[in-house]
Amino acid sequence: MLPPRAHRLPARILSHLLKAAAVLTALVILAACSHSQAPATSSGDLAGAAVEPSNLNKRGTSESVEPEAKTFPIDTFYTLLVAEVAGIREQYDVALANYYHQAEITKDAGVAARATRIARFLNARQAALDSAQLWVELEPQNADAQLALTAELTLAGDLHTALIHASKTLELGGNPPMQSLAATAIGHEQLTEQINREFARLAKVYPLNDEVVLAYAMVLRTEKKFTRALSLVRRIQEHHPDQLDAPLLESHLLVDQGKRKEAISLLERLVGIHPSESRLRLQYARLLIREDLALARKQFAELVKQRPEDGNLILSLALIQYETDQTDEAKILFTQLLELQQHESAAHFYLGGIAEKSGEFSKAISHFRQVGPGNDYVEAITRGTELLANLREYETNRKWFAELRKKHPTQEEHFYLMEVELLRKSGEASAALQRVEEALQTNSTSGRLMYTRALLHDQLGNTQQFEKDLRNLLERNPDNATVLNALGYKLIEDKSRHKEAYQLISRALELEPEDPAIIDSMGWIEYRLGNFDAAEKYLRQAMDKLPDHEIAAHLGEVLWVQGNREAALKMWRKGLLLNPHSKIIPAAMKRLQIKESLEQHASDS
Repeated sequence: MLPPRAHRLPARILSHLLKAAAVLTALVILAACSHSQAPATSSGDLAGAAVEPSNLNKRGTSESVEPEAKTFPIDTFYTLLVAEVAGIREQYDVALANYYHQAEITKDAGVAARATRIARFLNARQAALDSAQLWVELEPQNADAQLALTAELTLAGDLHTALIHASKTLELGGNPPMQSLAATAIGHEQLTEQINREFARLAKVYPLNDEVVLAYAMVLRTEKKFTRALSLVRRIQEHHPDQLDAPLLESHLLVDQGKRKEAISLLERLVGIHPSESRLRLQYARLLIREDLALARKQFAELVKQRPEDGNLILSLALIQYETDQTDEAKILFTQLLELQQHESAAHFYLGGIAEKSGEFSKAISHFRQVGPGNDYVEAITRGTELLANLREYETNRKWFAELRKKHPTQEEHFYLMEVELLRKSGEASAALQRVEEALQTNSTSGRLMYTRALLHDQLGNTQQFEKDLRNLLERNPDNATVLNALGYKLIEDKSRHKEAYQLISRALELEPEDPAIIDSMGWIEYRLGNFDAAEKYLRQAMDKLPDHEIAAHLGEVLWVQGNREAALKMWRKGLLLNPHSKIIPAAMKRLQIKESLEQHASDS
């Protein structure tokens, strides 16, 4: 029985947490698959086992199998000797180049096998693929060669060909990474009817091969054939109860069918049986994130104990600690990530948040400045520069934004606008105007910058410059509804220009009939023209679409002058609930010489 849900995660935290957990799951799956991908020893291989650090002795060769004696031309012998010496010195790129070159010259299966394994060890994908293809040409009946080529074709995304060689590997008694192949096909959205049929065929031919059957179950899952997939994974569990890939896939299938509690119960039981199996506990913890955050935290804490240097696990636990206000514990974990040099941007972002909450603003700003490009980048810049603006450190902000514009030249306009908006909100309209003028020197065609300059001129009382900028914008684009509305709304203040204002707003409304700001402007000009019924209709429509204190101020005034004074007071109270600091509503009441108090607006509403 699951305990009641105790906490709902915000979208940002949940996104980070699920991404970290998903990365962990993917790494676990790939680790399991890579174990089956490692080529076994080939009788024709010069050095034997796969080239991995654990297999290399101090001479840079494998100790497991003695190389088969073979006579090579002196040049080839010398080149291979140089390759082995390079291996001793850990100059694996030189070793690979020599073996790869000689594999093509000698057409020797052992040399090709060695080149393949060195290339795979170095993640030299093209060289590994080419060498594996040569190896298969030379030894088509070698299961290790077929296995290596299957793996490389899968990584290259050539799924059709990979399946051909996977089938050959199975025929030769090998065990190709079928789950990895299926996962790659699903991830690249390359599952075609032909590929599906091949997975189905192989599952029928090899019904006792768990790897093959599980891969087919994965394909069935993508086709939403959950019942058939479940029957396959449960059959595997009946015959091989210690096979853990099957119950893991079963948990995913249960979630797909909306049976989260059943999946959690399954994993809870399995974690009890296999407490040190991190794959099971990780999936269990992931499902608990949305159901029981406290229990999820315990599972991630146990996982961190098992794998203390796994940054994905540490980040997951840290995010849960952060969200549940266990900031001291979260701070330790985020600091640990910095020491491990893993997820550093996320660590700085949340350490900045912790410092901000505790009033350590300088420390918060320092952390926010160290967040790199990614999901939290813009948010970190926004919060860091807002803190600087609140501290009135405008020069520091100016330098930060200048650095950002230099670092991201294609985003120059965006960072100018961010800086200008901060200055405007801080009451530094003159400084904001100077910055816009600076921005327009290198972005002279920017409509957003010109529109922002117009609004700043309006704020500073420069009505003529405000209108000039908007007229220039309308010359470029006569059908810009936002600009038409802004100019029309401003002209309402001049009684002699009401007709012009009406024409501008009417055109804007024709272009954007659902925009509440434009509907509000239409209601306001109708009121100023004395058309009270039409004004009330538009303003109610605007208020329904966008409850806002300014619209409430307008609608309240229309109701008041129509004699519906109780409704007007109620509307103003509603507006003050939306924005208790509104200056527009008190100004309207003062203009109408209203003496009634709205001090009880909250309780009355």
